[in-house]
Amino acid sequence: MNKALIAFIIFTLNLSAFAQEMTCLDKLLPYNKHSGLHLITRDEWNDGKEMLDSEGAKNVLAYLTNSRLLCKSHEVVIKVSPVCTPILADLIQSNTCFIFTNLGYFIATRDNGRNVNFIFSKDKRFAEP
Repeated sequence: MNKALIAFIIFTLNLSAFAQEMTCLDKLLPYNKHSGLHLITRDEWNDGKEMLDSEGAKNVLAYLTNSRLLCKSHEVVIKVSPVCTPILADLIQSNTCFIFTNLGYFIATRDNGRNVNFIFSKDKRFAEP
């Protein structure tokens, strides 16, 4: 039992050290894809609003990058205030936010369960080298 606990602790420490060596871009785009999907559940982050607005988009992106992916501070910088707009006027869940950062861009939506869904894309036109 003690050997298993010690092995688990060593494994966890090694995994944590490996995660710290990865860049935020590596964490956002696993397996060298051109885009990545990320989900923040309402249990992890909830601002109490039904739809995602510009301020909420900034806050949930900060949660994703800093708390979930453990990116270094200021590794992801929002270049322009997020632009949020509804796709369908009478469906509040259709509110979609475009978030332009130094690494690429995010499209964020909130589903009916109030989870926030991110699509991240590293587009050379938007990202810094």
